[in-house]
Amino acid sequence: MSFSAAGGTPFISILEPTPLTWDKHLPPSEQPNLSTIPRTFIDAMTVRTEVFVREQGVPQENEFDADDARSAHWVIYASVNQTISPAITDPTTGEILRPRQSETRSVPIGTVRLVPFPHPPHPQPGGVYVDGELVSDSGGGDSKDEAAGAEPSPTITTTPTTNTVLPPFHPDRPTTYHDGREPYVKLGRLAVLRAFRGRGIAAQLIRTAIDWMRKHPRYFDPSPRSAGFERLGMEESTSSSSASGSGDASGLPPRWEGLFCCHAQETAVKVYETCGFKVDEGMGRWMEEGIWHVGMFLRVEVEKEGV
Repeated sequence: MSFSAAGGTPFISILEPTPLTWDKHLPPSEQPNLSTIPRTFIDAMTVRTEVFVREQGVPQENEFDADDARSAHWVIYASVNQTISPAITDPTTGEILRPRQSETRSVPIGTVRLVPFPHPPHPQPGGVYVDGELVSDSGGGDSKDEAAGAEPSPTITTTPTTNTVLPPFHPDRPTTYHDGREPYVKLGRLAVLRAFRGRGIAAQLIRTAIDWMRKHPRYFDPSPRSAGFERLGMEESTSSSSASGSGDASGLPPRWEGLFCCHAQETAVKVYETCGFKVDEGMGRWMEEGIWHVGMFLRVEVEKEGV
């Protein structure tokens, strides 16, 4: 079966944070509990597997991570005319004995996710990361030769993921656009199938996620009643002052105030820049799964909910 890249107007589906059972060692089509997994997430992982695993060489077991269950995911679809069976012709006369059979289907062509705070510390400049773990630190250097010589990470045995563990909320090192304390949300896992690139689809996904977050600024703010201050790495305070962005000045939970971050592959910097992101020189550059990345930030004005 083959398909043409020409299709109708794309549409976008969102999956809000959802508990997931996913065996990170298996591709989407081989997951043992497909009937229990949201279709949107299966489609997101199908695109990610095609782009990151098959095209870029990221190990299958490193593609899914603990952030997937707590993230919002967007998938963009296109109506694609797919050939079910080719035409059959008479080899002697060229007469068509059976015409080509085709049908139009909606297929996933791109995806992005939005990870809420808190986050692990900013990557180390010049560091080499495998499956989210720092395996080599060049001491802040910027040498590709040093990074390329890093030892591979050890084999990690895991079981299917059914929940997620939040990283602690604590101060980070300050960078050019981040003071090290303010909560931010992180865009990532941006992927578009090769046949559909160059059409503005990646930027459309980014802007859709940004617009959704602007309209739901309190969506990821933790509740003391449900999460608890201890779980957030904070101590409860009797202070009546207003909540600060960092969440630790008054003892109140952190609040998101419009700051986005992304860990962008260097080849994707321009598409993020078209959406307003700026490269954070203070974060440096680092390698994830053999691919050089840089940090970028964007600040937006948030909308008042209910308006």
